[in-house]
Amino acid sequence: MDTDISRKTFLKGTAAAASIAALPVAANAQTKVAAGAAAQVLPPRNRQIHLDFHTSELIEGIGAQFDKEQFKAALKAGKVNHINVFGKCHMSWSYYPTKIGKMHPHLKFDLLGAQLEACREIGVRAPIYFTAGWSAGDAKNHPEWCVRDKKGEIFSQGPWSDDPDAVKPTYNWKFLCVAESGPYHNFVLSQVEELCKLYKLDGFWMDIYHAANSGCYCDPCKERMKKEGVDISDENAVIKSCAMSMKAHMMAVRAVTHKYHPEATVYFNPTPRVGGFPIFRERLFDANTQQEIEDLPSSWGGYDKLPVESKFHLGDGSRGVAMSGKFHKAWGEFGGFKSPAALRYEAAAMISFGVACNFGDQLHPSGVMDPSTYRNIGEAYSYVEKIEEYGPGGVPYSKLGLWLSYDENNLNSVSNASADRGVSGILLETHNDYVIATPKNLDSLSTVIMPSAPSLTPETAKLLTDWVTKGGKLVVLGGGALDKDGKNFMLDLGADYIGPAGYDCDYTVVSGPLAKDMVVTPFLNYNPAIRTKVTTGKVLATMREPYFSRTNATYSGHLNTPYRLETAPYPAAVQKGNIVFLPHPLDKMYLSNGMKLHRDFVRNAIDLLGGEKAIKVEGLPSAGRISLLKQADKKRYVAHLLYSPALARGDVQVIEDFPTIDKAKLTLTVPEKVRSVTAIPSGKTVSFSQSGNSVVVEVPAFAMHTAMVFNV
Repeated sequence: MDTDISRKTFLKGTAAAASIAALPVAANAQTKVAAGAAAQVLPPRNRQIHLDFHTSELIEGIGAQFDKEQFKAALKAGKVNHINVFGKCHMSWSYYPTKIGKMHPHLKFDLLGAQLEACREIGVRAPIYFTAGWSAGDAKNHPEWCVRDKKGEIFSQGPWSDDPDAVKPTYNWKFLCVAESGPYHNFVLSQVEELCKLYKLDGFWMDIYHAANSGCYCDPCKERMKKEGVDISDENAVIKSCAMSMKAHMMAVRAVTHKYHPEATVYFNPTPRVGGFPIFRERLFDANTQQEIEDLPSSWGGYDKLPVESKFHLGDGSRGVAMSGKFHKAWGEFGGFKSPAALRYEAAAMISFGVACNFGDQLHPSGVMDPSTYRNIGEAYSYVEKIEEYGPGGVPYSKLGLWLSYDENNLNSVSNASADRGVSGILLETHNDYVIATPKNLDSLSTVIMPSAPSLTPETAKLLTDWVTKGGKLVVLGGGALDKDGKNFMLDLGADYIGPAGYDCDYTVVSGPLAKDMVVTPFLNYNPAIRTKVTTGKVLATMREPYFSRTNATYSGHLNTPYRLETAPYPAAVQKGNIVFLPHPLDKMYLSNGMKLHRDFVRNAIDLLGGEKAIKVEGLPSAGRISLLKQADKKRYVAHLLYSPALARGDVQVIEDFPTIDKAKLTLTVPEKVRSVTAIPSGKTVSFSQSGNSVVVEVPAFAMHTAMVFNV
């Protein structure tokens, strides 16, 4: 293969970054890319479909009823302008005449080619789906290609059984090792090149990457690590080596693709629900031409995963695509339908948070597209057509930043980190719209909130200290300011670290400036605070500890032990100048327990510091969402408002009701003078008042979604 990619290049961080920067990525005004080739890559389209087709060899008549006109009619009905179509599926079958892989035994024609031709005829972009990490036939025929754990066993999604009569668990596959050092890498690359030569290619959607929780211990990986001098007993070193070799594989796929098709997009999808691989620490997503966020909110963790993921990637300079599904529950569900209302809300939310839309569908083995699916999706995408120019291409704008911790080694997904996601949830529900705080944008922020999981380095600690000295406002939760050994604070919080909590819970007593909407009696903290001693800070809230922790030997009543009547010597809130320190892990606690008091306590701390806010909203319930985007090239700010609370039904979150919001008010504070305000999707001009840099506007009554466009 003529890839000009050396694995050794990717074992060096700076060289890897340079090699990545030299390849094209999705271009927009904010993307930091190399000149020339970068501009060739196609930006994402906004109304996408991901058409699954994982089809068993036990089913005959594959694609036999495919009709190009019916296929096109479905896409037109769905208002679709982009669809991912299958080149190779998890069953290992290819859907075109291949000399490298194996065509499905019951497919009698080039189904992939026919779909690509149909898409070209109606102007629909059609990247090719290609499975990598899950490929049942390849795993069966080539066990030497599989990921191996430390014991040498094949790594699978769940417990594996070879009993032919046993019930097959859902989403249970053996993993294959795509490391550049192994033979499967060459097999994948050969088939990718075959597809590049056979078709006019819009892109690749490469599936199932970044999966091995503890790295791979297959023979080729062990041989590679031996040559690299990696201590195979050092799990972190193993993971690092495997990550770099996988990154080399991904960049080789990029290089082959762009050799033949310079404009093609290439995306490598992480394995769903398998954590541990360091996607963010090693920036494995740099191999993508755009970032795609696979998120089935109704069954995979809720509707608040998208905001933090999209804010991260847009702030990092990428274009984004959000992926949900038409399914009631999850991928692979035949006959399951999400309500049209939910599809419409999800699509509006995607646009609101600045990313393109993608809904997953599944083609029947016969090859016939389902008309009900595309009628439902068409309703959602009809709305997207009205609002899509006001989302993707913009970047989040705020004076409030969330400093990510990637806690609990959740380095494969921002939204899997419980401390970070807990803070995000608090900010979303209190309508404190935010951006992701980084060393690069810190000086543009007024306030930063730091989650309870330690994440600081000496360099970032000094950066934050200097920023606070210059007037920055900082809210620190729990142990967020502790050093890596968990023994000392790396920031001057006006208190010294004493040690971990002494009991299994504790209680907070609030008065004064943090008491808004709070109770006057001690309220329960399900997770206790670290113990600190106030030095130069001012106590804003005190703590009560229980009489004892609950054990078989010491317990009182059904649940937690009551609080003592005397105040504990450890504070529950401390202020030192521009820093407010809240020693409890309120982020994780709120994510797990949802007590409003914990959310309001954090909100009050943010408000106490009085940092500048780019946008404020009144009259929107806590289940509503706001998202402020700056579209610099169009000289405008767009404030999106969403409202449709999800209802828990069984193990699924359901959206189907759109109550009217009729008394919302926005205050926007930006450096530019606002010339006019327009309501979207109505397009009507809205009156506003302006004082200094602040603009106040009454939001016209809306149901589900609206946007206020501030032209500057």
